[in-house]
Parts: sequence; structure tokens; C-alpha cells
Amino acid sequence: MSKKIIVDAFSEVACPHCGQTFELQDAIAHQLIEHYESEYEAMLDKERRELRESLAVDADRVAARRFGEQLTRLQEQLADSNAANARIKEQLKQTAEQAAERARAESAEQALAMQAELAAKDEKLAEFRAAELALRKEKSALEEKQKELALEVQRQVDAERKRIEQDSAEAFRLREAEWRKKIDDAQKANDDLKRKLEQGSQQLQGEVLELELEGLLGVAFPFDVIEPVRKGARGADVIQTVRLRSGVACGQIVWETKRAENWSNAWVGKLKDDQQAVGGELAVLVSTAFPAGVTEPMVVYEGVWLVRPDLVKALAEALRTVLVESQRQKSISAGRGESMEALYHYITSAQFAQKVRAVVDTYQQMREDLDKEKAAMQRLWKKREAQIERASSNMLGMCGELQGVSQDALPQLEDIGLLPS
Repeated sequence: MSKKIIVDAFSEVACPHCGQTFELQDAIAHQLIEHYESEYEAMLDKERRELRESLAVDADRVAARRFGEQLTRLQEQLADSNAANARIKEQLKQTAEQAAERARAESAEQALAMQAELAAKDEKLAEFRAAELALRKEKSALEEKQKELALEVQRQVDAERKRIEQDSAEAFRLREAEWRKKIDDAQKANDDLKRKLEQGSQQLQGEVLELELEGLLGVAFPFDVIEPVRKGARGADVIQTVRLRSGVACGQIVWETKRAENWSNAWVGKLKDDQQAVGGELAVLVSTAFPAGVTEPMVVYEGVWLVRPDLVKALAEALRTVLVESQRQKSISAGRGESMEALYHYITSAQFAQKVRAVVDTYQQMREDLDKEKAAMQRLWKKREAQIERASSNMLGMCGELQGVSQDALPQLEDIGLLPS
């Protein structure tokens, strides 16, 4: 048998923490009370059955005299139990009514609070709706103003762009006319200069070649005396006196320069006269034009050396070697009167010819290398010229495409094809 206790719902109990007193019914839930009430009734029924069974058994065992007392006591207990049960039911009923009353009051208060809150929310919602409507109206008005402003700005921009384009087109036309005038003037000046250069006097061309010859000999042979014949005086252009390091003169080479397109036989006679006038051992005619039938760049022609300008240094070294060797032979054969004969034999010897040919071959090889380098550079220049022409063609094509796309929006591109490339 489980242990059960009977308590009074209105009994006061104290909180073990704060010491505050309250009724037991406030601490026990209504369901718990009903639960324990049903258990208590079931317990009572069970105890009644057990008690009846026990009484029946005891009645058989105990004497008749004790039966009356126990029955009376049991009836009293039963009456007390029924009274306690009725009292508990009454207390439970009162507790339920009080709880229901408190719940109804709380519900009414919550309903009123919710109604008040709902009314406040409705009022705020109405205010928000009114504010939203006002904002939407202001937004619509601002959008209309913004559209009008954008339209006005676009009109002003279009007008300003048109004005700028007109000003730019006018400035471009003026600048184009200015540049065209400058280009035409430069072209005319270039044509005049080219014509003057092409039609330059032979005297000026000869002077240039003479100066080049003088500078080349002076640099190549610093111990020799290079004497140019002054302008207006009769004689050759340059007289080279060959000297040794010791200062001993070995002889003279008479140089004459001719820069012309056609050969003249009078040049050789004049050079021989100049050679005889100064007493020179050798005479050289540096010319850009050779007699008909002469194909070699260096040759003895009618008693004088005939050479092209690019082989002057080679021939000068060879002839200088001849004079130095002649002076050496003169020193050896001094007093024997055989200097001229020795010089003649040396000049006509195979040794002299081999040395002159070696010098000529060396310079010819250098000339070929120089021509190859010039050809390589010309190929590079042609390549760059083709690239520039291709870039110019692409630029003109792009300008044409832009003019076709923009139609009349870019009038300054109309004459772009007429500009000099």
C-alpha cells in the first residue's frame, strides 16, 4: 500500500527561500488537485474493499463483542472521510471558480490592451499611409522635374556640341589651310633646292672632291706635305710631297680631280703640263668619268694614273711606296747615275704590280663590303617605308569608315585623303 496524505487546500505554507506564506491551493495546480482527488477516491474505494474483506475475515475470527466496536469506528472513519471528501470537492470548486474568474479578468484586461494597441497601430498605419502617399507625390514631382532638367541639359549640351563642332571645323579648316600653305612652300623650296643641287656647277662639285682628296691625304699620310693650289692659279689641284720620318723628301705626286659625267681628253694633257711645271715624279687623275673602253677602276692612261675616287687611298699608298723605294735606291746607287733606270725597272717589275694589285684587291673587297652594308640598309629603309605606307593606308581607311558611320557629324574628315602622305 502506497503512502498517501490528506492535506487542506487552504492550509498556509511558507516559502523555504523567502519565508513568504501562501495558501496551498495557490501552489498546486487545478489539474494536480483533480488528479490527487481521483487517486484519493480510488484509494478510498480500495481501502473500503480491503477493509470490508478484512472485517469479514476478522468477523469470523473475532468475537461478536468486538465486531460492533470496529464497525462503529469504521463507520465514523467513513463519515470523516466522506466529510473530508466533500470539503475537498467544495474547496476544489471554489478554487476553480476563482481561477476562472481571474482568467476572465486577465483575458479582459489583455483584450483591452490588445484593442488599445491595435487602435494605436491602426492610427500609426494611417499616418504612415498618409506619409507614403505624400512621399510618392513628391517623388513623382521630383521625377518630372528631373526629366525636364535632363531634357534641358541635353538641349544645352547638343547646342554647345554643335557650336564646338562648328568652331572646331572652322579652326581645323584654317589650320589645314595653314599647314597646306607651309607644305606647299616647303615642297617648292625642296624642289628648288633639288634643282639647284642637280644643276650645280662642275666647279663646285670639283671643289668638293678636291677638299675630300686633300683631307684624305692629310689624315692618311701625316708626315707628307699636302699643298693645295690656290684658286685662280694655274696648276694641279693638290701636290703631295712624300717625306720619310726623318724629313727626307722622296718625291712629289701631282693630283688632279675631275667630277663630271663625260670624259675629256684635254684633262690628261693639262695634268702632264702641270706635272712638268712642278717637276713631279708621278701624276694622278681622280675622276668620276673614264674614257670609253676603260672598265678597270685603276689604270695607267697615256702616262698618268687614272683612278676612281673610292680607290684614291689605295693608289696613294702604292705610289708613295714607289717613291720611298726609289729614294732608297737613289741612296744606294748615289754617284752611279742609275737612279732613273732603277726606278723604271722597279715600276715595270712584277713585284710592284703585285703590290699595287694587292692594295687594289683589298680596297675592292672593302668597297664590296660597304656596298653590301648599303644594300642591307636600303632593304631596311624600304621595309620601314612599306610599314609607314601601310599605317598611312590603314589610318585613311579608318577615317573613311568613321566618316561613313558618322555621316555629317565629322566634316573635318572630308579632306583627310588630300593631305600629303
